[in-house]
Amino acid sequence: MAENLSKMQRVRSILAASSGNFVEWFDFYIYISLVKYFTHHFTQTDNETVALAISFGIFAIGFFMRPIGSLIFGSIADKIGRRKTMIYAILLMAFGNFMIAGIPSHETIGDYAVILLTLARMLQGLSVGGEGGLVATYISEMSTKGNRGFFSSFQYVTLIAAQFVALGCVWIAAEIFGEEAMKDYAWRYLFVLAGILALGSLFLRAKMHESAKEIDSKTKEKGTLKTLWKYKKYCILVFGLTAAGSMCYYNFTAFMNNYLTTSAGFGEPMARQISLYALAFGMVIQPFMGMIGDRIGVAKMLGIFSIVGFVSVFPIMTYIAECGPNGSINSPIVAFILIALGLIISGFYTSIAGIAKATLFPEKIRALGTSFPYAIAVAMFGGTAANVALWFKEGGVYGTAINESGEKVMLTLGLPEWGYFIYMMFFLFCCIFVAFNIPKQTELERQNDR
Repeated sequence: MAENLSKMQRVRSILAASSGNFVEWFDFYIYISLVKYFTHHFTQTDNETVALAISFGIFAIGFFMRPIGSLIFGSIADKIGRRKTMIYAILLMAFGNFMIAGIPSHETIGDYAVILLTLARMLQGLSVGGEGGLVATYISEMSTKGNRGFFSSFQYVTLIAAQFVALGCVWIAAEIFGEEAMKDYAWRYLFVLAGILALGSLFLRAKMHESAKEIDSKTKEKGTLKTLWKYKKYCILVFGLTAAGSMCYYNFTAFMNNYLTTSAGFGEPMARQISLYALAFGMVIQPFMGMIGDRIGVAKMLGIFSIVGFVSVFPIMTYIAECGPNGSINSPIVAFILIALGLIISGFYTSIAGIAKATLFPEKIRALGTSFPYAIAVAMFGGTAANVALWFKEGGVYGTAINESGEKVMLTLGLPEWGYFIYMMFFLFCCIFVAFNIPKQTELERQNDR
C-alpha cells in the first residue's frame, strides 16, 4: 500500500500512471488529429464544415460515454483498487483503436461505416471516462503534502504530450505518405500504432503499486452512488470547475488547429506548426504551474484561472483570428504568443485539476467521486467545444430546406462566431464561485496529513 512505499517507489508509480495516461490520451487524440483525412470515408456531404461537424459530433459522442465509463471504472476502482482498474481501461482503448483502423469505408458498407465508427468511439469514451478520474485519484494518493500540485501537473503534462505526439505523428505520416495517400488509406496506420502503444503501456502499469490504503470489495459503502450522494456538494464543485476548465483547455489545444485554419485562414502546414509549438509550450509549463499551486493553494489557483480567463478569452480568440494571412495582424508568431497566453491561463486549472477534485473525497468513494461529476461536465462542455464553435461559425445551423431551385440549403439562426467566446466566458464566470467554495482542508488531507 502507499503508506509503506519509499519516495522513489512513489515517484516511479506516479510516472507509470502518467505514462499510461499518455497512451490513453494519444489514442483519443489521434482521432481528432486525423479527422480531416478520414471524414469522407464515413460521410457523404460535400460541405467540408458540415462533414467536420459530423466527425466532431462523433468525437463528442465518445465524451458522452465518459460518465458511464467513470461510473463503471470508478466504482470498480473503489472496490478492487486503482491499479487493476487502470489496466482494464487501457485494454478497452486498444480494442477501440484496432476497430477504427479496420472499419470499411461508406462506399463498401454504406451507413454501417459511420455506425461502427460511432461504436468504436463509444468504447473509447468508456475507457477514457474511467482513466481521467482514476489517474487523478492515484496521483493524489501517491503524492504527499507539499508536492501534490507538482505531481498532479504530470497528468496534464502527459495529456498535452499525447496531443503533441499525435499531431506530430500525423505531420510525419503526411510527409512520408503524402496528402492523397493519407486521405486514402495511410490514416489507418496511425490507429494501428495507437492500439499497439496502448498494449505496450500494460507493462508500465503492471509495475505500479496500489495507492488505496484499504481494499475490500465486500464493503457496501465503497464505490456506490448512495455513498456519493452524501458528498453531493463536492460533486457540484467538481462539475463546476471541470465545465470551465475543460472547455478552456480543449479550446486552446484540441480545437486550436482547426480554428487556425477555418477562422484565422492559415494553411494546414502552418496551422499544424503553430499548434505543435503551442502544445510543447503548454506541456513544459505544467510542472512550474503545479509548483505555484503547492505554494498558493488550489482555491487561489482556480480564482486566478476563472477571473483572468473571463476577462481575456474574448480578446485572445478575436486577435488569434486576426493573425491569419488575411487578418489585420497577419503574424503566425503573434498567433503562437496568444495561444501560449491562453495555455498559461488554462494552466492555473490544468496543473492542479487532479488534486482539486480527488482530494475532496474520502478514500471509500474517491475514485467514483472524482470520475463521475468530472466525466459528466467534460462530456457536456469539453468534448463539445469544437462542435459548438463550428456551430457558431455556421451561424447556428438547425436544419435544412429545399429552395426554389430545388437545392438543399442550411437553415441558420444568424449567430455570430464570437457567440462562442461569450459561451466560454459564462462558464468561467461560474467557476469564480467554485473557487470560493473549495474547503480549506480536504478529506484526503484529513486522512493523510495528520
